[in-house]
Amino acid sequence: MKFKFVLPSLMEASGVCKKGVKYYRFPPLGLATLAAYLPPQTPIDLQDEHVEKLNLDDSPDVVVIQAYISSAYHAYQIADHYRAKGAHVCLGGLHPTSLPREASEHADSVFLGPGEDTWPRFLHDLAAGRPRRIYRSTHRCLVGMPSLRRDLIKRHLYLVPNTLVVSRGCPHHCQFCYKDAFYRGGPSFYTMRVDQALAEIQSLPGRHVCFLDDNLFGDVDFAQRLFDGMKGMGRVWLGAGTVQAILNRPDVIRKAADAGMRSLFIGFETLSEANLRSVGKLHNVHRDYNAAIRLLHDLGVMVNASFVFGMDGDDESVFARTLDWSVSQGIESATFHILTPYPGTGCSSGWSVKGVC
Repeated sequence: MKFKFVLPSLMEASGVCKKGVKYYRFPPLGLATLAAYLPPQTPIDLQDEHVEKLNLDDSPDVVVIQAYISSAYHAYQIADHYRAKGAHVCLGGLHPTSLPREASEHADSVFLGPGEDTWPRFLHDLAAGRPRRIYRSTHRCLVGMPSLRRDLIKRHLYLVPNTLVVSRGCPHHCQFCYKDAFYRGGPSFYTMRVDQALAEIQSLPGRHVCFLDDNLFGDVDFAQRLFDGMKGMGRVWLGAGTVQAILNRPDVIRKAADAGMRSLFIGFETLSEANLRSVGKLHNVHRDYNAAIRLLHDLGVMVNASFVFGMDGDDESVFARTLDWSVSQGIESATFHILTPYPGTGCSSGWSVKGVC
């Protein structure tokens, strides 16, 4: 059987002149991970529409499409196209997990949550001739999973080809975050074995590495052993963490810097304590943001700050106030999000922004 894995682009990013740098940054690790579960001799085509024009004239037997909310309608068009050609179409990712009934109108099989347990079940069912309509993840484990198929990734098309994920999810439960909805029904934070993670890092060519984990510091013991193992590798890398991790465990942050960390993505979200409490981000309450930034800068680590606009306590002054504070702290880069409704999240109104890519 021939398999095709597709990451659709945003419709507004489909033209070369309209594409920003962000569309070239990271390869589709999730799809390359699913491909690793197939026998080595299986014909596989992995296409990322952010960096290449999709070939829709082929005739694969199974088509796997990863859909975000921002590319959902386009993903459905691609799915409908291949179903009309007789392919068995699978849809997974954040959007199908949030709206499985909608997704099922365009797919033969819909995957809810992460795929390390559901995808092998699907392959078994497919071989037996009885694939299911819905696969819901419940058992999560990264230990012993196959190495992702990096040979399928067109490295030369990406700004940061050396990306990896050594953990899933996050131990915190911010009410606006996609995490609890996506990981519903099972553990929402788990890691690889440290030796497994180090082996993957060692296998990557070049110096630069980007960890796409939601919270690389979520398991302190794992993080310490990972950074101990990375020290001396000569890597330069970036990752994501929390203000709490920086201030509570500066020793671990120093280990990370010694191991090559040069930029850290941090979810500050808001400068308002009332806003933090309203969305359940209690691990940011009573934290000295300024002190966290000073510690990172003293270690030679750049700060990539994340903020969310549109919380109940915000008014029109929030934009200038947040920007002025960011500039005053010497923050090197920042991302600004609009609080967006996302089904299944913890807020009573179902708000979410993280993961709406």
